[in-house]
Amino acid sequence: MIQISVSKARQKGTAGENEIVALLYEYGLKDAKRTSAGMESHDIWLGDITVEVKYRKRWTLFPWITKLRKVANGNKWVLFAIHGDRRSTVGKTVGRVAVFDADFAAELLMLWRHWQEKDTYL
Repeated sequence: MIQISVSKARQKGTAGENEIVALLYEYGLKDAKRTSAGMESHDIWLGDITVEVKYRKRWTLFPWITKLRKVANGNKWVLFAIHGDRRSTVGKTVGRVAVFDADFAAELLMLWRHWQEKDTYL
């Protein structure tokens, strides 16, 4: 039997991607699924939205965002960042976050507010 050795970093990345897919499923995005390993800066398929997941102790947002914008090619994108050491105080506090393009974030906030206001009139 041939054993394939997978690096700890790759294992952690896979775990992070699975965690975010589970989160998306939890919120009703049942079509979310992990992409193949060869998809540069596109870890999760979610229609025309490019989704990247980073599970690291140290975050380098600007290079990640630059690469993600290029891969998204004008489409919507989201970067999920998960702190790589959630046992530490900082890791527990930071946890997992999402980073969006400002226009996309404003659009989502508008939709959220509209939904909330409609909900109060029911």
